[in-house]
Amino acid sequence: MTSLEQQTAVERTADGKYRAEVTEDWKMWVPVGGYLSAIALRAAQASSSMFRPVSITTHYLSEATFGPAELEVTPLLKTERADSHLVKMTQNGKDILVAMVSGAATGHWSPNVTWREAPQSPRPEELEDTILDGDVVELMGEEPFWKNIEFRMIRGLNGPHDYPNVDHLTPEQQKYTPRRDAHIRGWQRMRGGEGLTDPWVDAGRYLIITAAMQFPVVADPFTPPLTFIAPTLNLTVDFHTFHPEAGWLLADANGTYVGDGVLGADTRLWTEAGELLVTANSQMTYHDFSEPKVNEGKEKNWFELRDS
Repeated sequence: MTSLEQQTAVERTADGKYRAEVTEDWKMWVPVGGYLSAIALRAAQASSSMFRPVSITTHYLSEATFGPAELEVTPLLKTERADSHLVKMTQNGKDILVAMVSGAATGHWSPNVTWREAPQSPRPEELEDTILDGDVVELMGEEPFWKNIEFRMIRGLNGPHDYPNVDHLTPEQQKYTPRRDAHIRGWQRMRGGEGLTDPWVDAGRYLIITAAMQFPVVADPFTPPLTFIAPTLNLTVDFHTFHPEAGWLLADANGTYVGDGVLGADTRLWTEAGELLVTANSQMTYHDFSEPKVNEGKEKNWFELRDS
């Protein structure tokens, strides 16, 4: 495995235009959205004079493939304190994503307060490595993505709501009946992810981890077994602080709403010292495995299922 800096690197080909190589290191059937957004972030960096990213909002338009990608960056705002860029990624003439990226300078005075404190949690060394559930392993357990991140999730989180026993329900009814609140929390560590001193590169680490939490948190209340997939429509990640020395990061994810075929989720990320790194949220579309196009997608691709 190459480093995240290499995996997200971009090469200038013309004014405002760049080339990147989408590698299979972050494959989960297809290139994962957080990784693609991290590449878009690096393209924005190449056109920015700012020290650090502030936020990225990505709209995923088509399924990406592994190999070359072209990126075009359009400046939208430039001041002494901040800038904003529109990034468009294409492959073989097909639009893959568009992203709005903002950056900011550093060294300016302001209050320094963390209003959203880290939740109570055992230390990562007090938890065992998390093993994927059997149905998830069968579906995607051999994908390279899982080899790049270590998970130590906290089990038995209690939510504020009571849920009925679903054993008496039919399989069809169980698919739409939650067993628990949409809330997962745990420690994650990207292998080789520490020491990324460039904030734009380190932000890619946070991006990949938080993006990967969005689907599991909305799927968990309805499992086992896993009965649906949910391609991401859009993802927003706000970057608060940067701590490249931090290895284990505490992720706390919550489902916000599911209805009318759309699911929402948010995730926050802290260091072991309690420093808030990012806030992320996304919207996804619901597709049941019983849909013929979904079963076909399991053999080929599934991102474009939302077209139906």
